[in-house]
Amino acid sequence: MESTDTSLPVIRPAVYLVPDGVRVRSENFGLLFYDTRSTTLTFVRSGDGLEAAPFTGERRVLRVVESDENRRATIERLLKSLLAKGLIVVDESD
Repeated sequence: MESTDTSLPVIRPAVYLVPDGVRVRSENFGLLFYDTRSTTLTFVRSGDGLEAAPFTGERRVLRVVESDENRRATIERLLKSLLAKGLIVVDESD
């Protein structure tokens, strides 16, 4: 007998962490990232789409704010860029 279960697997949204050595500060344009490892400043025009992680703590989570479809695509591109620069990492723990 064939299975009638057509449900798709649940995809959990990624959790983005700010690694040690990186500081994030909210600004009126979005976020300012400071990489203490290379003393590099990165300005991110995220508006209110991203919220800074706390400066200290065990899990410094960058909060992604829910937005409309157009804004979501922009935020996804920003996240990919931040990942490529090592300013955030994806939490792989379960």
